[in-house]
Amino acid sequence: MASKRNNAKQATPNPNPPLSAGAPTFVPSVALLIDGENALIPNLIDPILKEVGKMGVIISRQVYGNWAASCMQGWKKIMVRYALEPKGHLVSKPGHNGTDIALAIDAMEMFHQEGIKYFCIVAGDSDYVSLVLRLRQRGCTVLVIGPPACSSALKEASSVFLPSDQLLPQASPQPVSSQAIPPLSALELSVLLTNAYHVATKKDETEWVLLSALGSTLRQHHPHFQAIYGKQKLSTLIKQYPTLFEIQHCIRGNGQAQEVRLLSST
Repeated sequence: MASKRNNAKQATPNPNPPLSAGAPTFVPSVALLIDGENALIPNLIDPILKEVGKMGVIISRQVYGNWAASCMQGWKKIMVRYALEPKGHLVSKPGHNGTDIALAIDAMEMFHQEGIKYFCIVAGDSDYVSLVLRLRQRGCTVLVIGPPACSSALKEASSVFLPSDQLLPQASPQPVSSQAIPPLSALELSVLLTNAYHVATKKDETEWVLLSALGSTLRQHHPHFQAIYGKQKLSTLIKQYPTLFEIQHCIRGNGQAQEVRLLSST
């Protein structure tokens, strides 16, 4: 089952999503679920935690696998350091698909019992497609981190897919002016748009909202949004996420307007 960076001894990413603190904001609780058997990248846990921290407050950090297997030894060395919780088979050999089943059961329990609606699944194979689709159908945002060769079905099912190679340090970063405001990453922008939608609709996930109202919310809750994206149509940004949002034209007054709605499934 196989398939952006300051290092610190206790990796604790900024828990705030990219909305400003100037007004009340929706700060999600996030569950990080790692398939340790096919995501053999314990050396990337720092950037993984940093990326997941952009979504909200990480309240669960779980690594699944057969802990008697040699492939899990790298994870064992960092569990305490990063407050990771071992899950799955601790001693005996697992049955077929034991790791994915355990991860899927826990994810659905977190959704139903704790109300968690933001997940990051670190994995790479198609066995997780059904889980991701089910969570998406229930209004959840699911970030999948996996290798570039990750199952195409899993990539398409996710709200956002982040290849693990993009977590590696860049060899020669281009110099950036101290006055420049860098654009948000694809993940940060998707979370910003989603959170702004929740605020604009008072968290009603099936309601159509005017694109102009969403734009007003974005400018109010993210002080740099206008500076970064002011010359780009909001509809263009929304259309970058066809699995997250849908747009339609509507009649308002004597003219037409655009509305946007958060999708609950792919």
